[in-house]
Amino acid sequence: MQSTYKMDFTEELKKCVKCGTCRAHCPLFVELKGEPGSPRGRLALIKRLHDGKIKPSQELADIVYTCLLCKTCTVNCPSGVISDEIILAARDSLNQSMDQSVIKKALLKGFLTRPALLHSCMSMASLYQKTGMHNVLTKSKLFELLPDKLNAVTKIMPDVTKKPARSRIPVVTPAKGEKKFKVAYFLGCATNHIYPDVPVAGVEVLSQNGCEVITVEGVKCCGMPHMAYGEVDTAKEMAKQNMDILLKEDYDAVISDCASCSSTFKETYLHIFDEGSKEYEQAKQLADKTWDISDFLVTKTGIKPGTKEQKVKVTYHDPCHLKRAQNIFKEPREVLKNTPGVEFVEMKDADRCCGSAGSFAVMHHDLSMKVLDKKIENAQKVDPDYLATSCPTCTMQLSYGLKKAGSQAKVVHPVQILAETYK
Repeated sequence: MQSTYKMDFTEELKKCVKCGTCRAHCPLFVELKGEPGSPRGRLALIKRLHDGKIKPSQELADIVYTCLLCKTCTVNCPSGVISDEIILAARDSLNQSMDQSVIKKALLKGFLTRPALLHSCMSMASLYQKTGMHNVLTKSKLFELLPDKLNAVTKIMPDVTKKPARSRIPVVTPAKGEKKFKVAYFLGCATNHIYPDVPVAGVEVLSQNGCEVITVEGVKCCGMPHMAYGEVDTAKEMAKQNMDILLKEDYDAVISDCASCSSTFKETYLHIFDEGSKEYEQAKQLADKTWDISDFLVTKTGIKPGTKEQKVKVTYHDPCHLKRAQNIFKEPREVLKNTPGVEFVEMKDADRCCGSAGSFAVMHHDLSMKVLDKKIENAQKVDPDYLATSCPTCTMQLSYGLKKAGSQAKVVHPVQILAETYK
């Protein structure tokens, strides 16, 4: 198995003793049942690919890509097998040896590598929604005639009519009161274009809590979508540019409001560059400086809430890339509990994957919805005003699930609720 992923998985693959513990925890195996739908089954096939006993094929690719990368199997494995990392390496290997679709190449090597092009694309989507075409086509049920994956996109497509966060936030936002830290704020693709209210709130909250906030310009996508689809070389090029920019000045911290972005900076960049290289050393520096915004508020600044009190019931969903990848789960809850007027109620299985996993909800829509339905059922039992989470793709998935279930609850980031207290 040839991969540009800078880890040798020969010994790692041998660690799987086929005990089946992973099957009991995998949110997909519950739905798929068969062995290829389990982490153990995927690893067995990948080992055969690695050993040269089978060749790359579309059938194998379909199995390897039917994984949420939620890390549930990894954190529960008695042998410590890093299954999600092996899956990523296998996808990279398959990507190198098989022809890729034109649409995939255009998305990963075009739109997500060129911020200006992505902005233009989102502007067109915004225009499409503003003209009312989306509502007309939805009511006419013409979407039902579209191919399955395109139909899935139209179903879960959120409102993108708001101005991007980049145009709403100054490059430099001074600290209100005593300046404690100078931080760089990384604007991820999804929060910038789809949920701009999140970084707007994030910058405000950091400023209120003693941070001078630099909304760094020139950065690109963190690269997580590219890693998930085997485009490691493309991810490396974007990582180089992001590291050069984010490490150019001596910031006290690099802050992200997106679980996937912070996880990529803290973990993934270290796995795609050779140890001892300039880029590897930069990746170590960036990993040390990167903070999830809730973690930074709780651990470094402390939380100074505003005076406006809200009377709302809130529950929280743990993004996989925050709890299992970064072991951050108490901190978002602390932000909520320290927000005046918030009644925080824990939901059952709050850390169970919602089934989004980036584009998984599109590529494997029906399967994703089965995972989502369990999450929404648990959320509705709490009957919250807000379902908070720290990941834009989780926000998209959960919002669709609540709407489909007829719930009036809104999905927000914890800092959005806290920011309201300053108004």
